[in-house]
Amino acid sequence: MKKTAMTIQRGIQWSFILLVPVVLSSCSLFSSGFQSIGFGDDAIAEPVATLADLRPAVIPDLSKELPVVDIDRLVATYREVLDVTDDPDLRLRVMQRLAGLEMARGEQKLYEQESVGGQFNLAIDAYQRLLKNHPDHPDNDGLMYQLSKAYDLSGQSEQSMSILTQLVSQYPQSEHYVEAQFRRAEIFFAVPDYRSAEATYADVIIRGKESSHYQNALYMVGWSQFKRERYEASLKAFSEVLDLNVPADNNIESLPRGRRELTQDTFDIMSVVFSYLEGPQTIADVYQSLGERHYLPLVYDNLGAHYLKQERYRDSAGAYRAYIDRYPQSDQSPVFYASLIEAFVAAGFPDDVLLEKKNYVAHYGIYSNYWQQKQELSREYIRPFLEKYLPELARHFHAKAQSTMTSLNSGDGQDAQKKVSIGKKLKPADIAVLKQQATDDYLEAGNYYQEFIDTFPADNQVPEMQYLLAESRFEAGVYSEAIEAYEIVAYGYPDHKRGAVAGYAAIVAYGLILESVDPGEKSSGMTEQETWTRLKISSQLRFADTYQDDPRAMTVLAKSAEELLALKEYQQAIDAATRLTLQQKTPERSLRKTSWLVIGHSQFELENYPEAEKAYQQTLLILDGNDDGKSAIIDRLAASVYKQAERALALGDQSLAIDQFLRVAAVAPMSAISVTAQYDAADTLMAAERYTQAIAVMASFRNEYPDSPLSADIPAKLVVAYEQSGQWEGAANELTSIYESSTNEEVQQESLFQAAEFYEKAGENDLAILRYRTYANTYPGQYAAAMEARYKLSELYGETSQADKQRFWLRKIISVDRNAAEQRTDRSRYLAAYSSSVLADDAFQSFAKLRLTLPLKSSLKKKKKSLNTTLTAYQSLVDYGVEEFATLATYRIADVYHQLSRDLMNSERPGNLDALALEQYELLLEEQAFPFEEQAIDIHETNVQRSWQGVYDHWVKQSFIVLEGLMPARYAKEEKQLEYANEIY
Repeated sequence: MKKTAMTIQRGIQWSFILLVPVVLSSCSLFSSGFQSIGFGDDAIAEPVATLADLRPAVIPDLSKELPVVDIDRLVATYREVLDVTDDPDLRLRVMQRLAGLEMARGEQKLYEQESVGGQFNLAIDAYQRLLKNHPDHPDNDGLMYQLSKAYDLSGQSEQSMSILTQLVSQYPQSEHYVEAQFRRAEIFFAVPDYRSAEATYADVIIRGKESSHYQNALYMVGWSQFKRERYEASLKAFSEVLDLNVPADNNIESLPRGRRELTQDTFDIMSVVFSYLEGPQTIADVYQSLGERHYLPLVYDNLGAHYLKQERYRDSAGAYRAYIDRYPQSDQSPVFYASLIEAFVAAGFPDDVLLEKKNYVAHYGIYSNYWQQKQELSREYIRPFLEKYLPELARHFHAKAQSTMTSLNSGDGQDAQKKVSIGKKLKPADIAVLKQQATDDYLEAGNYYQEFIDTFPADNQVPEMQYLLAESRFEAGVYSEAIEAYEIVAYGYPDHKRGAVAGYAAIVAYGLILESVDPGEKSSGMTEQETWTRLKISSQLRFADTYQDDPRAMTVLAKSAEELLALKEYQQAIDAATRLTLQQKTPERSLRKTSWLVIGHSQFELENYPEAEKAYQQTLLILDGNDDGKSAIIDRLAASVYKQAERALALGDQSLAIDQFLRVAAVAPMSAISVTAQYDAADTLMAAERYTQAIAVMASFRNEYPDSPLSADIPAKLVVAYEQSGQWEGAANELTSIYESSTNEEVQQESLFQAAEFYEKAGENDLAILRYRTYANTYPGQYAAAMEARYKLSELYGETSQADKQRFWLRKIISVDRNAAEQRTDRSRYLAAYSSSVLADDAFQSFAKLRLTLPLKSSLKKKKKSLNTTLTAYQSLVDYGVEEFATLATYRIADVYHQLSRDLMNSERPGNLDALALEQYELLLEEQAFPFEEQAIDIHETNVQRSWQGVYDHWVKQSFIVLEGLMPARYAKEEKQLEYANEIY
């Protein structure tokens, strides 16, 4: 241990000469770790210095003259006194003085190194004789004290120890007792006999705090326990030393040098003890037992420093962390956290340094609970570290994010590939992960920039931090926050370096937001897109006003005008564009073009068509002949004239409107709207019901603009014009054209069917048949319309006497209806019933034509077969359930039976029959015919009974007529009508 001025003073005992050799001898005695310095009330035990602790040796200043003491003359004088006096008391005092002089002579020789050994023999002999000759003298405790010292200085430690032991045993109340015990403890410690040393030091302590050796004894008790490896026990003694010395404010630098060094040495040895045990956990356990101490922060701090000196960096950090965890709200905690970070810095652990700086900000930063709960004075402990850490963290994450993105943007990720894994090709998923990592780092950097701004709003770094915050938010894609920060830089600070850059960057950020917003999502009555566009425009106009000399200002102003136009803020758009046209410095051609176009479009939307026409004319004057947008502007010019035509039309002046429409071609013959204008002229003629003129204009339009999309509508309009003027064949031809040219199947279907109808109206039956047949074959899935087409075909074939083709389509109708399932309708059932009735009538006609000839059996067989066919046909007709055809079928079935009865009676008779045989033959025929007639009557009666349910159609009437002939008694009666009188009875 290093020596102090106090230490040297404590080494001066019994004489006024500094006994350097004695001190050095003592050092050798305590080479085990501690030394005893001095021999008296001021003696103190100190730890032995290591090589690292040694300071350059200090040579005593020998230039100063020491007092000259002639010890030999004094000895001679005292011996003369002995020779002349017999007074026992005087002789005793003289002998004591002589012993003291011999002691002084020995010390002088020791100091002057005149001889080696034996310097104190005369003093030892003198003290021994005094003690031997006066064993009961009350002052013998003092003589024993001096004798022990002489032995000690002569290097006879055992003899010194023996005398000291005798002294404390015989004189427990001696004023030298505490000193003697302390010396004994020192010798025990040096032997070493640490158990005895501990007990002896403890006895010194028991004698009370008044002793000058009390504090040193406490200190050495701790050391004795330490040497005995009673580490936890030693901490109590060391703590008591600290209790006596550490000021209430823990500022040990305010202590006198000796106490300061003793206190620091105590902290040092305690740190060693804690490091031998469980470190900070032992601190917690010990002071839970001993009770809290105000100097506990110094205990943890010294332990952390001790670990750091030993390069036990994580243990050092752990010591500081233990205090922080135990006393999280302490003012010392943020300071210790900084020491924790410095331990990792010293260790060269960058990841730990980064993590702990982040944690420091999280625990103690302006947003933390700790900060909120502390007064301003306590926050002053934190600010210096935040002022350092926040920019470091922000720039670290900013640089990290930039590095990641630079790697990804270089060679499609090749650099990043090398950094991630040499030879391993990055997959899209890997690139996505890296991009997300960069985004997260940008966000984190921005958070630290923001926290610095909030923590140190008056710091001169704030403008730069605000700009870097904006940059990091921009790169992270958090454009709204980037805009806010950029605009603070641009308009909140007189930042000439970054102001314009920041203002323009905010505009760019607005644009990026607009690329991602949902154009349909609404908020506060406006779409999100509109809201952000308006904010962007406001920022642009502010930029143009603030940074008028910036080369981008006019471009920004032009963009604002365009966007105001898009928002339908027409007057504001005109104002912004007009500002651009009035600039002293003539804007470049593209900006002038934009400004006049915005004015033209806005005036157009405000329905100021003459002003719009003027603006478009100005635009055309600016353009060169090769401008890609020239044709579009010509169209807009044409539109201005066209709108004037529309206005005339709205006022009811159709003639003027037609003239204006046609004038468009003169103003802008190559414009797309010129075509529309001519088309609208035809439309206006149609509206005026001037169909003949309209047909002529439309025909001309179609010839002149065959490729115009509007030409596609001409056939439909011509259909109307032809139809309204009764030109059916012309209408049918146009419909045919529509059918053949259209790609819309629905249009094709309708056009084809209507063309067939119009050809039919025009009397062009062959063309009508062709169109109906094409429809029926092409669109069978259009069930109802296809059914009508088949019916029309059957009718037209009937009219043209093509019976076979007629029957083909009748059978087709029946077949399709039968298989229609859910598509079947009342109309299709009716048409099928009608078709069945025609075919059934065909069967009836075939039946009726068959004559019964001889041999009767053979012809009758054919007749019955035809009968069955006919009956089946009519029965199928009944099954349709259509009342009109049910009565027909019933009538025909009855007629079939009646016809068979008549045919039997009218059948050919055999020629070889005599009269009687013929009569018998006739009777047999009647017997055969009668049941058929009876059956016919029954069926007719069934038909007429329908009248009872209100059905009285043609075939019911016919059944009545037949029954009148067959059963006149029942059905041929005349109706009697009652006459009603008008009188009131």
